Amino acid sequence: MTNKWKVEPGASQGFSLAELMIVIACTALLLAAGVPNMSHLQKEWVLWNSAKSVEVSLQWGRMQAIASNSPLIFEIDESRRKFYWMDPESGQLYSNSSRQLSSDVLIASFPRRPLRFYQHGNAAPAGTFIIEGEAGSYSVVVSPGGRIRFQRN
Repeated sequence: MTNKWKVEPGASQGFSLAELMIVIACTALLLAAGVPNMSHLQKEWVLWNSAKSVEVSLQWGRMQAIASNSPLIFEIDESRRKFYWMDPESGQLYSNSSRQLSSDVLIASFPRRPLRFYQHGNAAPAGTFIIEGEAGSYSVVVSPGGRIRFQRN
């Protein structure tokens, strides 16, 4: 029985310098091709996360209006990067309802009047919130019945 792992005299053990250089060059090419895509994926993730933040906040406001049996107002500030919930009667902000979007993402379009959710979950004015960033845009659509949809533009 012969040992297949036994090295013959005069045979080379390991890789040659040329083989190692080829492997390193191929690895560098693959990394160079992948890095720009990673940057785009990071921008896409920031945009998606910001749009989801608006959607989740709208869902919270609707559920809060139903649970508390009182209306709520969704406000967006002048910078279009910050939004919060207010009590329509007192004008006070709900604690911990203020959210800030990333610096390269903004709410590009939204209904002219502040969105209001009522006790039964319906919304007025219904409309679309468009969140834009370097990677594109998403829409968060609120129907008059209070249904909230999230979609890529």
